[in-house]
Amino acid sequence: MVSHAIGVGRILWGATTAIASRQVHNALGIAYPSSDLGVWIKAFGVRDIVLGAAALHPDSTVRRANLRAGIAMDLIDAAVVADAARRGLPRKAALVGMALAGGTAAFAAFGPTLVNVFRK
Repeated sequence: MVSHAIGVGRILWGATTAIASRQVHNALGIAYPSSDLGVWIKAFGVRDIVLGAAALHPDSTVRRANLRAGIAMDLIDAAVVADAARRGLPRKAALVGMALAGGTAAFAAFGPTLVNVFRK
């Protein structure tokens, strides 16, 4: 259940950032294209699509491994966003980045336990 929600969310967000990267940049108050010509946001979008697809895999071993890998990547993303905020990333972009990365990591880490608690 948690893995499915994370998978669908990652696929939707990944597709949005890969396909509509200009609009995402504009909504966050970041000039587009930046010095990277929009490559990084598209790459992160593709990464999230792949992680999302793996979260929907029929094998529970694959889903669990993907969940752990996703948590690690989201925590690294949150640290990178925090550093970028100190270096001048617009506040709106930093807040959204921290909410997405930190929120997804927390949901992935604690969601399965909470689901089991509420099922009892």
